[in-house]
Amino acid sequence: MIIGLTGGIGAGKSTVAAMFAALGAAVIDTDAIAREVVEPPSPVLDAIKAEFGPGVIGPDERLLRDALGRIVFADQAKRARLNQLMHPAILKRTLKKIASYPPSAKVVVVVPLLFESGFERNCDAVVAVVADAAVRRARVAERDGLTPEDVDARMSAQLPDAEYERRATLVVRNNGDVKALNREVAAAWQRLLVVPGL
Repeated sequence: MIIGLTGGIGAGKSTVAAMFAALGAAVIDTDAIAREVVEPPSPVLDAIKAEFGPGVIGPDERLLRDALGRIVFADQAKRARLNQLMHPAILKRTLKKIASYPPSAKVVVVVPLLFESGFERNCDAVVAVVADAAVRRARVAERDGLTPEDVDARMSAQLPDAEYERRATLVVRNNGDVKALNREVAAAWQRLLVVPGL
């Protein structure tokens, strides 16, 4: 079974993925794969440099994520172009990793842009993690050290929670403490075990 896991920035996808792993899921993190596909030497990195200029590449020839982020989160067209450059390579590597597991495995694939990229086509079920905007802002500011403006730019570039809730098979709410989240994740896992009877 392939379970897509998505949600906005700061919703708690990584925490939920770790909880699913503790329950027996195999977890694939596409953020980690996104970092892999731009490790030099990389045709994806070369394409990004050609598109966005040498200012997004450091002296060690690695991608300067902050510099690229400032460009793409300020311009929707440039963000879409970056996704066009990266998503095919990420998808290819993700599907290869999924195929490495036995058919009996429950594979949770963490995909921030799951609906935007159409990845739900590869999933038997989709779990969306949602949290109040104020909670997410506080988490991201603390975790990433971003300014409020940078946090808002990233949040506004993603789907609203209502859209995640509408399109997901299951929704996990993450406004409380870890114990409350554990209960939500355990309940979602039990429901996933009986798919397709959701």
